[in-house]
Amino acid sequence: MSKLITVFGATGQQGSSVVKELLKNGSFKVRALTRDPNSEASKSLKELGAEVVKSNDTDSKEAIQEVLKGSDGVFALTIAKFVEIGQNESDIGKKIADAAFDAGVKHFVFSGLAPANKISEGRISVPHFDQKYKVEEYVRELSKSNPSFISSFVYAPFYYQNFKSFFPPKKNEDGSYSISLPSDPNGKPMDMADVSNIGPIVCEILSNENKYSGVVVPFSGEALIGSEIANIFSKVSGKSVTYNFIPPSIFRTFGFPGADDLTSMFEYYNEFGAFNDLDKSIASKITKLTTFEEYLTNSNFKLE
Repeated sequence: MSKLITVFGATGQQGSSVVKELLKNGSFKVRALTRDPNSEASKSLKELGAEVVKSNDTDSKEAIQEVLKGSDGVFALTIAKFVEIGQNESDIGKKIADAAFDAGVKHFVFSGLAPANKISEGRISVPHFDQKYKVEEYVRELSKSNPSFISSFVYAPFYYQNFKSFFPPKKNEDGSYSISLPSDPNGKPMDMADVSNIGPIVCEILSNENKYSGVVVPFSGEALIGSEIANIFSKVSGKSVTYNFIPPSIFRTFGFPGADDLTSMFEYYNEFGAFNDLDKSIASKITKLTTFEEYLTNSNFKLE
């Protein structure tokens, strides 16, 4: 009998990858949670065979518990809030975990991030990392007190997709291009990945709950310094692309929503990498992880 897996954020980058991989696997039924079941993205998931249900992480615990009824497993994530409105990430994540537990879910997979504040011994605070880790700690305690409630965790790095949205190459007056980031060329190489690689990883975790009970699976397609990123852009696009390092102290002054949080994230990356001392080899044994060059080539990346 197929297991029913409920996926939060089903039309987002992580959630949609998980939904598609679970359906492709054929061993699962999928309940896809979304704020708007009538969106084109929701309709496409329905066409693939998912049960699409309206749900919002701002809903009450009782309402979330109701949509989780009958689920064998859950893939959950929280969205970074760079402007604090309403519940913060840790409160939302704990509420989802409580709802899953009370709904009788057997396996809870949470998309977390490394505890930057803990790893840096209090020197670097990255709210959207640290709040996710508070959720992880809470979920681990739930599992410890209730061994039938199995929990597993997956950590994503900097997405390659960010170069198409937040950090695209900018054209210079001479026709060349530059990539500008607070990733220190003298620091740790930056872990990056195609976010769609998360689908096969979560599918494997949900297929083997005992093997991955309590386990964190971080994934990284490549760890690169700025000049290496620029060189790959140049190779794929056929244009001249150079790297421009923006010191974090300067980046922090840019003033856009989340500038402070993102600056601290890069400071953490520069010193510790995305995952510090976690085992990055686990994910590569599960699925072929996309390299940066493969991602740019496969997505028909072009610089005009």
